[in-house]
Amino acid sequence: MKRDSIRWNPSHNKRPKSNTCFSPRTGKPLSVYPSHSAAKQGADYANSAYDSNLVPYQCKKCRKWHLSPQDRHTPSRVCPKCIGANGRRKSLYKTQSDAASRADILAKEQQVDLTVYKCPHNRGWHLTKAQ
Repeated sequence: MKRDSIRWNPSHNKRPKSNTCFSPRTGKPLSVYPSHSAAKQGADYANSAYDSNLVPYQCKKCRKWHLSPQDRHTPSRVCPKCIGANGRRKSLYKTQSDAASRADILAKEQQVDLTVYKCPHNRGWHLTKAQ
């Protein structure tokens, strides 16, 4: 694995911002980290300095690393078999509880009613719009 050529110095307090990824709560561009280790360092600093509870995650959209509040973080991956109505591969959650947590978050943030269902290929759990 390639080592980071860019190291983040928390005292600089400025991170590059994304051109493609935005906070669902504020609409502001997300900070971008080049690697898991850089994002972890950023989360550790923010958690200590601001008494927050952030965790790093790799974005499916831009493939860079961002930070998320722990209580809204629902790990998922892309299902290699299932495709949604929009023609894209569906998100796959390891547990029914993870999928239900994500459905609750999206209901609050985007006012969308989602239902959890088991992947027909027995790979995990998906979300679909409630009928």
